[in-house]
Amino acid sequence: MRISTNRLPTLASVGLLVPLALTAFVFTSATNAQEPQSETTNPTYSGLWETSYGRMRLIQKGSTVSGEYSYTSSSTIAGEIEGSRLTFRYSEGETQGEGWYELAEDGESFHGRWREKGSERWSRWKGTRVHPEKGIIWLVILEAHWETSLAEKEYAFGDMLRSYFTMESAHHVRVRYRTFHDEKDLRRWSREIRYLAEPVALLISTHGTPRGVQVADEVIGAEALADCVRGCHNLEVLHLSGCSMMAGGIPAAIQKSIGPAQKLPITGYTTAVAWDASALADFVYLSMLLIHRMDPVEAVEQTHLLAPFTREERLPGARFQALGLRVLGPGGTSSATGSDDTAGIGRRSESQQRQAEEDTQR
Repeated sequence: MRISTNRLPTLASVGLLVPLALTAFVFTSATNAQEPQSETTNPTYSGLWETSYGRMRLIQKGSTVSGEYSYTSSSTIAGEIEGSRLTFRYSEGETQGEGWYELAEDGESFHGRWREKGSERWSRWKGTRVHPEKGIIWLVILEAHWETSLAEKEYAFGDMLRSYFTMESAHHVRVRYRTFHDEKDLRRWSREIRYLAEPVALLISTHGTPRGVQVADEVIGAEALADCVRGCHNLEVLHLSGCSMMAGGIPAAIQKSIGPAQKLPITGYTTAVAWDASALADFVYLSMLLIHRMDPVEAVEQTHLLAPFTREERLPGARFQALGLRVLGPGGTSSATGSDDTAGIGRRSESQQRQAEEDTQR
C-alpha cells in the first residue's frame, strides 16, 4: 500500500560530488527544463507535475501518454486519452495497478483515482503543474566517499562547492550535494535530475580511469553512466571530475548510447589530476559555467585562458602538470581537435614530470 507524500521527490536526499564540479546553466534554452505546451490552445499532460506520490514527468504524443514518477526507483505510467480523461496503468516494480486522471480546463492540474491490481478500493491521485523559475540553474554534485579507513581524514569536495556558491553573484545557482556508494546508488540519485524543473549541471566527483567512474573496487562504465542521464532532457552538461575519464572512449560512448536527440555536452580531464590542481580547475570552470552563464565550450576555453595548467600542454616551469580539460560537444566534436592556445609551449623534462606527478592521483 502506498503512502501519499506530497513532497519533493527531490534531490534533497541526493548526495555526492568530486573535486570537479558539474555545472548546470541556462544556455539559450532555459525552457528546455520543461517540455513546452502545445502551440494550440488545447492543454496537454506533457510536463512536470507535483503529485500525491512524488514528482512526475509526462510526455504526451497524440492520444498516448507515458512517463515516470519518483515514488520508487522504477515507477512508470502509460495510458491513452479520451476527451480530457487519461486512463492508465502504472508499475512500481513488483506492484502494478490502474487508474485515471481528469485534466483541468486550464491544463494546470489534474485529479483522479488509482487502485492496485486485484484490489477493489480506489484512492485519490492529484497533481499540479510545476513551472520552472526564471534564471534558476542547478549544480548537482554526486560524490563517492574518498576515505578507505578511519585513519584517513574526511574529504568532501561537495562541501567546498556548496559553500563557494553562496556568494551573491551565485544567488541563482541552487546546489544539491549527495554521496553515492555504488552503481545502484549513482543511478538512484541521477534519476532525480529529471524531476527538477530548471536546467541542471551534473558533477560526478570520484576517482576516475579511462574506463569510467571508480567507486571502491567497482568501475562504472559508459553504458551504466548513459543510463544514469538518459531521458534527463533538462541536463545541460555532465562534468566528470576525476582522473583521466576524458582520455578514453567513455564520453563518446555515453553520447552514442543516449542518442542524438538528447544533446548532452560532457566535460572532464584527460590526465591523473592532483587534488589541489583539480579543485582550483573546477572552481574556475564552474564559475564560468554557472556564474558567468557560458556554455560548456566557452567555459572550457575561458578556463584555459584563466588557468593555463588546465590546457593540453604544460607551461615551462609550471608546478602542475597539464590537466587536459576537454569538452565533448553534443555533436561529438572534441575541444582537443580544435585550435590549441598552447601552440609553442613546451613540456617539462621527464624528471620534472615525474616529480610533479607525485602529487596526483585522484
